[in-house]
Amino acid sequence: MVTDIISRIFGGTKQKVVQEESIAIHKLSDLIISVDSAEVEVIPHESPSVDIKLESFEGGPVLETTKTDDTLLITAKRERQGIVFLWGNVTKCKLQLHIPVDIADNVDITATSGKITLTHLIANTVRIMATSGTVNLAKVTASKLTLNTTSGKIRAKELKTEKLSFVANSGIAEIHSSYGNIHGSVGSGSIRLTEAKGEELELKAGSGKLILREVYMKQATVRSNSGMIEAKSFYGETTNAHVGSGKISFRDFSGALKANAYSGNINLSVSENAGLDLKTGRGNIRVGFQEYELNSVFDIKTGSGSIVTNLPMKIEQREKHHIVGKSGYADNLIRVRTGSGNAELYTEKSSIMNQ
Repeated sequence: MVTDIISRIFGGTKQKVVQEESIAIHKLSDLIISVDSAEVEVIPHESPSVDIKLESFEGGPVLETTKTDDTLLITAKRERQGIVFLWGNVTKCKLQLHIPVDIADNVDITATSGKITLTHLIANTVRIMATSGTVNLAKVTASKLTLNTTSGKIRAKELKTEKLSFVANSGIAEIHSSYGNIHGSVGSGSIRLTEAKGEELELKAGSGKLILREVYMKQATVRSNSGMIEAKSFYGETTNAHVGSGKISFRDFSGALKANAYSGNINLSVSENAGLDLKTGRGNIRVGFQEYELNSVFDIKTGSGSIVTNLPMKIEQREKHHIVGKSGYADNLIRVRTGSGNAELYTEKSSIMNQ
């Protein structure tokens, strides 16, 4: 008898259970989906209905739907709470929904564990929460889009939003081809943002890194406590970049930049005249200017480090650790400050760059 019990608990096979339901709906105010330990897949279709299929197992999540005048609640939760042993051949739980692309003004999806996949959706607000699963989104249009995961990943592409907000506590976030304002943070993970355009960008990382490619923002703030910031083809009319013990690297930058690295280096390649305010504690600062006519005021100062430059400028003040000069019309201020680090400013084809 004891052997039979152990076999059922640890080595038995859970019987597959399938539940299906179709609800005729033209338009909702709120579509709410909440599941335990199951994958969620939302697929668009043209039929004016919500078609639901839950693949579960004995003792697993059970499908329930509640429909009011303008709200549809879909849940897949275990009837009995507590510890569930999943040794043996257990059917993976999956909730699949086929819905019209503009089914609801507000869409809310929550999963305790399991992947959430959603494509082709138009709504006013979209909120997706995953505890330990991955969030996959594509082709979503919304005024407000909120994505949160505790230990999973966020992957989103082809987004059109007034505001995208995301949090990945210990996971990673990858955003590709996004139009609109973006506010996001990670704890120990990383953020990779490519092909983004909007008015405001705010990204924060704890011990992770920020990788930015082809980003165009009016105002941008990027921070990493102990990670690094690496950007290429970045435009920011007003950009603030801060790291603690990491480094800051911008390639093909245009706009205005204020950057601070306490113990790391700052490496910058500037593609047009820009206002720069760069500061490090113990790190070096290297700024390369691409081939264009400089119209700047230079104020370069170090604590104990050296200053090296081949830029064409009229020197107004020269000391061992301080140089002030002008070039062209002097329309932009380039201010450089280091503590014990060196400061190098050069044209990118110069020999300094290759040293």
